Amino acid sequence: MSEVLNGNERADLDGEVVTGPDSLAEGRGRKPLRQQQKKIVMVAVVLNAIIASFTWRDLRRRPAALVRGPKLFWRVWSMLNTTGSVAYWLVGRRRITASTTTTVS
Repeated sequence: MSEVLNGNERADLDGEVVTGPDSLAEGRGRKPLRQQQKKIVMVAVVLNAIIASFTWRDLRRRPAALVRGPKLFWRVWSMLNTTGSVAYWLVGRRRITASTTTTVS
């Protein structure tokens, strides 16, 4: 017996057709996101974009001598995930001290 399956159906081992919105997700071991989970993901994406934009702005304004490592490294890492931006703010920035400032006479 030959059956045509559309995108929301899959066949069991017995040849029985299983339909429904979760049939494809279950077949791959994943479940679709609930509405609350979608909101959480969207908030995380927006927060990552905001933090990354602050990181990029600081990298643009800060002299290379006051950044630990290449600026390109920090730009790329900050766009990959929020951990990169947090690491830049905690580790990547050199603090301005009396020895790093210059005085104009």
